[in-house]
Amino acid sequence: MNRPGPGFPVNLLHFITLSLLDFFFRVLNRVTVIGRENIPRRGERGVLLLSNHISALDPFLIGITAMPRFSPVWWRAAAKEELFVNLYSRAVMYLIGAFPVKRGRHDLDSMDRMRDALKTDVLVVFPEGTWSTTGELLPGRPGVGKVIHDARPAKILPVAIKGADKILPRGSWIPRIGRRASIIYGPPMDLTRFYQRRPDRETSQLIVSSVMAEIERLHALL
Repeated sequence: MNRPGPGFPVNLLHFITLSLLDFFFRVLNRVTVIGRENIPRRGERGVLLLSNHISALDPFLIGITAMPRFSPVWWRAAAKEELFVNLYSRAVMYLIGAFPVKRGRHDLDSMDRMRDALKTDVLVVFPEGTWSTTGELLPGRPGVGKVIHDARPAKILPVAIKGADKILPRGSWIPRIGRRASIIYGPPMDLTRFYQRRPDRETSQLIVSSVMAEIERLHALL
């Protein structure tokens, strides 16, 4: 199934937004990108990017460093449902291709959306399910492991971010300047060894724990 891409009007909005954010991250702050060779190719579908989560800026940092301008493929992101309450915030979320996820609950609708997105799109997910307030990684949620087991993405890319919480600390609405952040894109993960296991919670937890272990390995390199 080849779902139509975002089209020119949406891509133009993405281009303007990402250009402004690029200026903010790379000029007003300093961002180091490692592992560019692992970033999804333009038009590649069925790619799942899994990252640690330390700041509201994380999805935007991934966007400016990995998302191609005028992409023929939708880039989607799973975001907490609270971001869709405010009209302005909701508009921003839909602009970047995000959809709401109910944190701390077994959200079957969101899991279905993630599985569907992985048939045709690029999907960004934060498997911890919430921000880390210390910068240390949190355990991954088994629901993400179940999505991987069910959808079996064409490519699974681990991502680690450090320093975004210094640019926009938790509870702050005003980004800071003159800070440093770094992001690393790891090589694709092979999780096929889990696909023949029973689709139960233990399998889901083993999958997401393997993902978090790889993200932690990358994080230690930053």
